Amino acid sequence: MVVPAQHQHPHPDPGPCVLYIRCGPVDRATYAGLAELVAQFTPLVETVPPDAILADVRAAVRYFDRLPEQLALMIGTRATALYDVRLTIGAAGNRTVAAMAAYDVRPGRVRAVDTDPEAVADFLRPQPVEALYGIGEAAARTLAQHGLLTVGQVAVTLLPVLQGILGADTGRTAWERANGIDPHPVTAEAPPKSLTADRLFNADTVSTDAVRRSVLELADALGRQLRGSGQAASALALTVGLTGGSSLGRARTLPAPTAHTATLADAALDLCEGLTLRDTRVRAVALRAEDLAPAATRSDHPPTSPPARTVMPATLTDRPRR
Repeated sequence: MVVPAQHQHPHPDPGPCVLYIRCGPVDRATYAGLAELVAQFTPLVETVPPDAILADVRAAVRYFDRLPEQLALMIGTRATALYDVRLTIGAAGNRTVAAMAAYDVRPGRVRAVDTDPEAVADFLRPQPVEALYGIGEAAARTLAQHGLLTVGQVAVTLLPVLQGILGADTGRTAWERANGIDPHPVTAEAPPKSLTADRLFNADTVSTDAVRRSVLELADALGRQLRGSGQAASALALTVGLTGGSSLGRARTLPAPTAHTATLADAALDLCEGLTLRDTRVRAVALRAEDLAPAATRSDHPPTSPPARTVMPATLTDRPRR
């Protein structure tokens, strides 16, 4: 459910395109997987340890032809299906307002604040001063001791006065953020040491053939991602999300580092066949290539005699009905 702020005037900009994503208490592997999931929508992903992720979806809004709030819901739905994690997401024009929006909504939902200055001010003014993103607890206590209890009160305080209370740098930061100003962009981090491709089924399925087809398609997608980024993988991990939030998973080390699709597909099918999926309702499938390094430093040639059973997704079709 999206809880948008008031939208009073139309804008030529695409709207609240910075997402602040709260993951909650998750382990390191799940946190990394969630960051990779977000990276499937936009390359501008920045982790905020230990449990938050920043993303700029400006280009994704045009590419997917979806509103930022809709993209946030798509990310949240996939996170629940694949990792059994309920994300809480704030959407706004910059990281400060997005982060505060993420803490101003119930867990598992999306709060969008319009980029219109009046809407931003209406959202920020009533917030308690300790909710002001990035100034720290000590600075918030100092402001409260001077009678500045809300973000709105900080916003209308003269900048020299705030700098006298908090110091030059912290005072300016507090004043800018109280007025909804945050010029720091979301910066893309170094390529991850793993890549993930996933599929969320439109409806839960008990068809092992459908799962196998999806695994092959994901192996093909990973192969293209690896070759496009000039990387090779030394291991694969398969996760199958089940109805009810539980999941099954297996991983294996590859005989040699590779970005070759047929090799990845064979290994992925072996992982799939090792899972007990008969009569099991499957909601999602994720395939992760791990232990990545530049392909130039690794043996990334196809095997001399690949197993004959490999069927590539491009040629795989459903059996015709009689």
